[in-house]
Parts: sequence; C-alpha cells; structure tokens
Amino acid sequence: MESYDYILAGAGCAGLSLVYYMLESKQLKNCKILLIDPMGGNIPNKTWCYWSEKPLQIHPLKSEIFKWSNLSFRSDEKTLKKHLGDLQYFHLNSSDFFNSILDKIQHFPNVTFIKDSVTDLKSFEDKVYLNTSSSGEFIADFAFDSRLNPTGGFFDKHLKQIFSGWTIESETDLFDPETITMMDFPKNESNKFHFFYLLPFTKNKALVEFTVYSVEPISEENLEVELRNYLTKLTRNQNFNIVFRETGIIPMSTQINPTITSERIIPIGTNGGWTKASTGYTFHTIQKNCIQLVENLESGNLKEYRIFKSSRFNFYDNILLNIAYKWPKSLQRLFFNLFETSKAETVLRFLNEETGFAEELKMLSKLRFKIFIKSLLKYESH
Repeated sequence: MESYDYILAGAGCAGLSLVYYMLESKQLKNCKILLIDPMGGNIPNKTWCYWSEKPLQIHPLKSEIFKWSNLSFRSDEKTLKKHLGDLQYFHLNSSDFFNSILDKIQHFPNVTFIKDSVTDLKSFEDKVYLNTSSSGEFIADFAFDSRLNPTGGFFDKHLKQIFSGWTIESETDLFDPETITMMDFPKNESNKFHFFYLLPFTKNKALVEFTVYSVEPISEENLEVELRNYLTKLTRNQNFNIVFRETGIIPMSTQINPTITSERIIPIGTNGGWTKASTGYTFHTIQKNCIQLVENLESGNLKEYRIFKSSRFNFYDNILLNIAYKWPKSLQRLFFNLFETSKAETVLRFLNEETGFAEELKMLSKLRFKIFIKSLLKYESH
C-alpha cells in the first residue's frame, strides 16, 4: 500500500488549484501528493469568469487575458451600464487553466496523477485510506475530496442554473468589447427566471449564453432554440459562425453540506459548499479558500484545516433563493435595483463575500424592501 502526505480525490478546478498553491509553498512543495480523477488528462472546455483588481496569481499568463471594465443590464424597458471601479471582470478558458497546472506538475516528481475512480475514502486513527477501481489502495495523512455526488435525489429537489452558450463570430461589428452584458432580460411570460449573458471578445466575436433558473430539467435543444432566436435578432438576420459550444448545470443551494466523517478528509470545491448559491460563481472562491487551506496546512493546526461557510452570507443567499423559488418574476427588478443604487464595485465585492457588515447595511438600505420583507416573512432555507 503506497503512502502519501496528501491525496486529492478529484482533479477538477478545486483539486488542481489546491495542488498549485501547495507547490508554491516552501513548506509543502516537496510533500508527496497523489491526484486521482476518472477523467485523467481529458480536459473539459468551459468558460470561467471572476472579478478582481488584477489577474489572480493562478491565471495562466501564456494565453490572452480577456478583461472588461464595464457591465450592463438590459431589458425592453431600460439599459443600465456601470463602471467596475477598481475591479475588472476576467475570462478564463478551463483548458488553458488545466494545461497550465498539469504542465507545472510535470516539474515535480513528488506529484503523482492517476486516472481512476475512487470507490471508498475513509479514515482510521491518524491516517486516510482510499480505494480505487483498478489501481489498488493508498494511504495518506490527509485527503481533499472534491467529488460531488449527493444522494437521495438532492439536485432533483433544488434550484439550478441551467445554461447553454455559443461563442460566435459575426460578419460585421456587433459588440462593444469594453462592456459585458451580465443579464439581458427577454420579454417573455415564462414563470421561470431567465436571461441572456454576453461576453464580447472583439467587435465581431462574443460568447452568448441563455440561462434559466429551474428545479426541473430543461433540454439542451430547448435552450438552443431560445439562443438561436436571440442571436437572429441580435445579428439582424446576418450569418454567424459558431466556434465554441458549452452547456452546464450549476447547483444553487446553501445545503451542500457533505457528511464529515473525519477531520482528515476535507471537502473542497462545490462539494465543500464553495459555489456561491445565489450566483453560481465559484472560481474566485476556490482560489481564496485554497490559499487559506495551504496557510492552515503550513501552520500545522488541525482544527483550522476546514473552510467554514459564512452564516451571514448564507442568510443573504437564502433570501435571494427564496425569491427565486417563489417569486422569480421579481428577480429582474431586484438585480436592476441592486446595481442602480450602489457602485458596481461594492455589489461585486458583496457577491464575493468580501464586504463588512456596515457596508452591507448601507447597500441593502437603499433597496426597495417589499420583496425582501415578503421573503423574510416566508423565509425558508434552500
């Protein structure tokens, strides 16, 4: 039975991010690390975005960095455009990220990457034991588990962001490359909250996504019908080429709390509750929490290893999720109101859970209260 200092069950964004910061640490970079993932080197091609004052340390520098300083919200009735202040909105392609980290790992013979599935993960006394489908059993001091596999139909009962997106190239200039469209609300009588998201890379190339908040599944075919209709209108019936496609489902819940069986098995990523329940953004939080985890590992204080979720921000998320479940048509006005009444930088820092309570009170006091009071009176945790 081969022994390691650390085992990572899952080598997605969270697992590879954690390994990156471990290898950047003077104290941990020579530790023996095992990565296990059933996908192995099959790199998913996804779009990740985050906001920050500058590119995060882990952002691959070999690829072109796309960033924006303005965002907008649009509907048939109004358009709201805001400058991000000291922040910038960054785009990252997941394949660039994975290739960058995997290339870094090649320079560290103390890191092993196995393509396999974890069948069992448990701890006994001061060790962690992991079984795999075909590579045998391994032992380690600690394990970090990013596998997301809730039982009991968890996702079937909860709200999800379901989206489909195309990167298109048009024949003429259509886009403002300085401004992202966070939400473009179509005129539609649907009872589900939905919007289009537009990320312009150049004047004639952009990622356009259609997103629906829904408990029930929605077929990719139905999403793409809406996407094509929107693009036909946006391009004014001009031809366009689709150069990239992606679909996804992001859980929207504050209740992703894996069973903690040991202080030596630490859930990370979405499995650790790191996905922002009210927005679906995850990348920035993964980096922040992985940096904290590495600092905790360096300190050697076992009780500080786990990253705990903020009860205050969980409460805020549940207020919004409650509205999304019960009064989804109110969300359009809510998002407009939130960004109308405060600086975009303040709102984005709030969504990153980086504001203080006094800032939050000041921001929230400017909002129209009716829907929030309604949500409080019929408050539920989602």
